[in-house]
Amino acid sequence: MSNNMDMTNNEIFRLGMEVGRKQLADHIVHQFEIGKPAEINGNLYWLKDAKQNLMDIMDDIGSTWNEEHGAKKFIVPISITYNTSKRYREVIVETEDAKTAMLIAMGDFQRDGWIVDTDYENYKQLKG
Repeated sequence: MSNNMDMTNNEIFRLGMEVGRKQLADHIVHQFEIGKPAEINGNLYWLKDAKQNLMDIMDDIGSTWNEEHGAKKFIVPISITYNTSKRYREVIVETEDAKTAMLIAMGDFQRDGWIVDTDYENYKQLKG
């Protein structure tokens, strides 16, 4: 009754596992491509590619270094008068204190006509 075309139970099982793995991988890749999480056992898992993972690692290293070395980020208000109207911007400067942030902003922006707010005690510090 049996011939060479018949598959054993082990071969059927192996083939079924291969097909199942492929379907699962395709589903996970599809969810990543559309920016949605994959649901597994009632939990949502957000996926990221190698580039995003590396960017996250570098951000973590930068944050750790900043915490260890006292570097902080400050919001520095600047303004410029253009055609009789005043325009305002805020720039973010990473340094150890607000006064140094003001001095850096002055050096970077005043040569282009921007006026840096020198009331550095009111600069907001970014968290994280």
